[in-house]
Amino acid sequence: MLNNYVLNIELSKILGISSNAYRFWKGVKAVKYDESRVVYLQIDSIPSVHRDLASTCTNLDGYVQAQAFCKYTGLAPSHLTKSNNSKIYHLLDILQIGMVKLVNLKKFYDDLGLDYNYQIYIEKCKYFGPSPLEKKIKLCGGMCVGYY
Repeated sequence: MLNNYVLNIELSKILGISSNAYRFWKGVKAVKYDESRVVYLQIDSIPSVHRDLASTCTNLDGYVQAQAFCKYTGLAPSHLTKSNNSKIYHLLDILQIGMVKLVNLKKFYDDLGLDYNYQIYIEKCKYFGPSPLEKKIKLCGGMCVGYY
């Protein structure tokens, strides 16, 4: 989850500087998800001159990048598009900042009553084994969340 991080592109717009400026800041901690070009900066590592304005950025606590959410849960990205009328879309807290889409993973776990240490996957319920063998929670329609 992106707790204590800000979206670099959002911060650079607020500061009116290049989105690559963070590369020249001493001690800044920048992270990216696998196969993504979107950069997140740890708030505490941003130079103190800019840290006050970093607090005006969108709070990303509990969120993960939508691409990562789909990759690690096995959910098709089309479920995160409102116009596709997916029932799962309405169960998720989705945040869009510019071109970056984020999913509130913490809220998803909380809504399901799951511990954050569980690994989850989403697929059609008909592909799950019998209840004692596989733990699952029905989401909507024919979709379930499996966890272990």
